[in-house]
Formats: sequence, structure tokens, C-alpha cells
Amino acid sequence: MTITITADSTGTGRTANCQRLPVSTAMATLVELPPASSNVLDGSVSTIRLFQLTLNDVTVELSSLGASITKVLLPRNITANTSTPGLQRSLERDDVVLSYATQNDQYDDGNKPFFGAIVGRVANRIKDGRFQLLQSSSSSSNKLETYQLEKNNGPNHLHGGSHGFWRKIWNAAIVNNTVQFTLISSDGDQGYPGGIEITAVYTLVHLDGNGDDDGCGAKLCLEMRATLLNGETKATPISLAQHSYFNLASHSSRHRILDHTLHLPNCSIFTPFDDTSIPTRKVQRVGSAGTMSMDFRKEKLIGNALLQYAEESAVQGHVDAIVNVQRFMASEELDMSATVPDTRGPFGFDHNYVIERNLSEQQSLRLAAVLSHPPTGRSLRVLTTAPGMQLYTSNYLDGTTPPPALCKDNSRYCRWQGICLETQTYPDSIISCDDVGDEFSRGRCFILRPGGGEYIHTVQYEFRTMFMCS
Repeated sequence: MTITITADSTGTGRTANCQRLPVSTAMATLVELPPASSNVLDGSVSTIRLFQLTLNDVTVELSSLGASITKVLLPRNITANTSTPGLQRSLERDDVVLSYATQNDQYDDGNKPFFGAIVGRVANRIKDGRFQLLQSSSSSSNKLETYQLEKNNGPNHLHGGSHGFWRKIWNAAIVNNTVQFTLISSDGDQGYPGGIEITAVYTLVHLDGNGDDDGCGAKLCLEMRATLLNGETKATPISLAQHSYFNLASHSSRHRILDHTLHLPNCSIFTPFDDTSIPTRKVQRVGSAGTMSMDFRKEKLIGNALLQYAEESAVQGHVDAIVNVQRFMASEELDMSATVPDTRGPFGFDHNYVIERNLSEQQSLRLAAVLSHPPTGRSLRVLTTAPGMQLYTSNYLDGTTPPPALCKDNSRYCRWQGICLETQTYPDSIISCDDVGDEFSRGRCFILRPGGGEYIHTVQYEFRTMFMCS
């Protein structure tokens, strides 16, 4: 069996009419940049390799450290006079992903927020850092084995542990105008059974031809695969996720993501969780009492949604969070140093949504999210084959982790500075029995088994800038 992790192509995420500009018919330009550094890792010297893809004024930079997205440059909106011959694209661009200033900084600091990286062996949380899995035994019957993992997120295990895939330097190669990262994870790595090989392939291509959309952006495609190593006899869970933080205004925008809108056209269900963010293994529809803030089936301003979430949750002690949201939304020129300190810790969305699809669409791309920034005319559409998506509003960023001196442009990344749209299988969903048929089990973690199929997870990021016309 093969699992594929994508959306309906109906939503456009447009915020303005797009003036058709000259369109390049060439493939993306792909170059390898000078390496970041050589680091001693597990007793051997590894070099962090860097790559740059450019197409239609969109530039994406990648790193072999965590198979990471480190930079996405998008053109700025322009007001164009259509009567003027020789209309030109805007040459000014903004970086719309949060990251460290250098890959050396990311390596040395440990990347606690998981900026831009692929996380695994199992993305998201595992309750008590423990799971059970049926393993083949020498006898005719299988044996249920228990595995104890590191608890690196309170009482739970998160994103593969403190030395998960996001922390490792992957092998890298340019193959047919794509960047291909590979990693070997041995039996026992971070406590997981079974040796596996993981491949992540990034490609930058033209947007699908829909008339006016041509020339307004580009699509970054990521395909993640995993297989057991040859001769491996142990089964293992696998769930990978791309953990980029997006801010379509700029990674350092003083308005954070509060002036963005979000549309989740195929997400009317989420998985409720307990006070340690572990799912109850039930599913619930948005839009009922207490969940109106989580209903993004119609486009909604993120700042308004956060205010509504605070009111619904009756979050005592988070008055500072509410005041900050109100100030950010009310001010055009907000001095970040003047905001109320984030004294009560994380606050915001950190929820797994079910991506609804018909049975015939189980292995096809499905539209998960449309993120838009009306002031710049930029939008991001996320399509995936995954059953779920974690909506995370960077609640744990506190302005000091990482320190501003280690961030791009010495930026102080605080909560709500970026938004993660992490396509995935559901959190804490390693279910050993294959015939479980409840709603939650439909998004369960994939299990690689000897003689079984490979894991495949596809996600696509469609970046657009709608150029205004006068």
C-alpha cells in the first residue's frame, strides 16, 4: 500500500486582478551556492550545502541541514499604468519565511522552533513518548512491542526528538533540475525501530496555466518518500512534515500575521486535544459553540480569529495577548518594543485539521489552505496528499528563542510572527491494528513494514503576487 499526502484546485486565493506580464517559458534556474560550513556530526565531518532555485521572480533557497527551506523571495506589488508600453516587473522582493541569519547559526543554536525543516521520524506529538507496534517474530504470531522515546515536549515526544531529522545534515544532489536530499536513519535512531531511507525532492515550476495567473508566481513542489532499508525486518512508523513559518508581508513584518487572511476550504473538522496537546482521538466539526474561531471555511482575518479564539476559550491570564492583538490591528506603525510583554506564554492556534476528500481522492492533491496578504497582493495556496494539517500561529516564539542576533536582519521573532501549515498524518496516531475503522484512524500514522509499500507525502506551495493595475 502507498500513502500519498494534497487540494481541490477551485480556490484561487486572489486579492487583486493580475496584469499579465511577460512570462518565462524556461525551467527554473538552479545553482549551488557556496557551502555554509563543515561540522562534526556523529564523529564525521559533514558540509552544509546550499541551493537556489529561481523562476518568474520567485527565489527559493534550500539547505541540506534538515532539508530546509531557508528563504523565499517574492516580488512586491506594483501599481502599473497599463497604457505605458513595456510594463516591467517589480524588482524589489521580500523574504517571506522566518529563519536564522546563517545555516551555521541554525546548526549551532539547535533550531528549537524547527524553522523551515522537515521533521520526523514522526512529526507532531506522541503521548508520553511511547507507542506500541506489532512486529514479526520467529514464531507464526506477531508480537506487540512497546517503544519508549525521548520526552522533549513536556510529557510528550515531539517531531522525532531533540536530534530528529530536522537536526541532521542530509546528503544532497542536483538531479534533473531538482534538489534531492537523502538521509539514512538507522534502527534505534531516537528510539525508533527499523532502519529507513528518506528522500525529499524540491522542484520549482510554473503555476498551472489558468490564463491570468501566468507570470505571477511559481509553485514549489516537495515530495517526501521513505522505505525500509534492504534486509530490514522491523516495522516502523513514519510521518514527515515541512515546518516552514510563512509571513507574506515579510519575515520581519511589524504586523506579524495579524493582517493576513486564511481560508481552509476543505477543513470543516479538527481533532480536539487535551491540556498537553494530545488528541482525544475524537473528531469535531468547526462552527459550533466554542469553535467559531476555528472555522476558516470562509476567508477570515487571522487577527480577528485570534480575538474570537480568546473569547471562546475564556483564556484567563492571557489579557496581554488580547491587548497585543488589538494594538497590532489598530496601528499602522506599531513599535514592537511598545507592546505588552508576552508574560503568559504561548497563545494561539495549534490545531490539527482534517482535510476532507472523497474516497476516490485519497491519493490525490487536495487544497488545504489559502493564505493571503491583501496589502501586498500576495497569496500562498497549499495542496497536499496528507490527511491532516497542523495550523500553528507560532505561539511559542518569544522574541528570545532564537536570539535576535541569530535571526535574519536581527529580527525579534515573537508569537504570531509566522504561520505554519504543516501537512501530516494526525498527531499521536500510531495505531498498531490495521483494521480500526473510526474517524480518527483514517488519518493514522503510516507504518512501513517488510514487504509493504513505501511512504509518499506530496505538498505543493503556490506563491502568487497579484499586480495591481491603474
